[in-house]
Amino acid sequence: MAGSKHTIDTSFLTQLDRYAIPLSRRVSAVHTGSHQSTRTGSGIDIIDHRKYNQGDSLKRIDWNLYARTEKLYIRRFEEDKNLNMVILLDASSSMLFPDSTPNKFEYASTVATGVSYIVMKHNDVYTVATFADDVDYTKARKGRDDFLRTIDNLTRISVNGNTKLADCADSIYLRIKSKSMVFIISDFLDNLDSVRNAVNRLSRHELVLVHIYDENEMNLPETVDGAVKFIDSETNAEISFTVGPNFKKRVCCRILKAYS
Repeated sequence: MAGSKHTIDTSFLTQLDRYAIPLSRRVSAVHTGSHQSTRTGSGIDIIDHRKYNQGDSLKRIDWNLYARTEKLYIRRFEEDKNLNMVILLDASSSMLFPDSTPNKFEYASTVATGVSYIVMKHNDVYTVATFADDVDYTKARKGRDDFLRTIDNLTRISVNGNTKLADCADSIYLRIKSKSMVFIISDFLDNLDSVRNAVNRLSRHELVLVHIYDENEMNLPETVDGAVKFIDSETNAEISFTVGPNFKKRVCCRILKAYS
């Protein structure tokens, strides 16, 4: 299925109109928008005053405060900034499971589309970057036309390669110039050290991990029993196991513990 056109559900998008992306930190992007910034500027909310210095704009003097104190003070405003959303979407070979629609990549793309829609509706900026062996960057998006192009691009992405989350986090870290919100949408079929390193690398941002998995990966079907050969969908490595009730229980517990 690598290189074929993917199916992305967009029927639910209008149901997201009443939602916004919650922020626990202030942002420091350079675009005008609707979120509180870490900087002061020319917004509408006064946060405090400072003494007037020669050369300051007379327009920023608080004359009401001058009338009470007979001293010149400059009003300092809190500048509103855009949320800068960076969505890292796993496009490795394991995301093509199962063979039916939607597979993990299509479901993950639907999640990415929904997040992008909410960001777009609030006039904020977002970037969707796919990753596997390396990162495929796109320019920052904003507005309806860019959003429609994002959906079209996601339907045409070639899904292949191995998950190398730590390497991709190192790569994209250098691309994110301001504090942002970073969504990682993946099945996280990578070694745990790689996942931990990626989280540590991007922890200066507001980080959200979205774990995508198929039900059959958590609960092996009853038909999978006895001597079974598993093939890694990314490396094609073959591993043989004897599958029984204890094996299924143990594997499921390990998965839940690893991603809890």
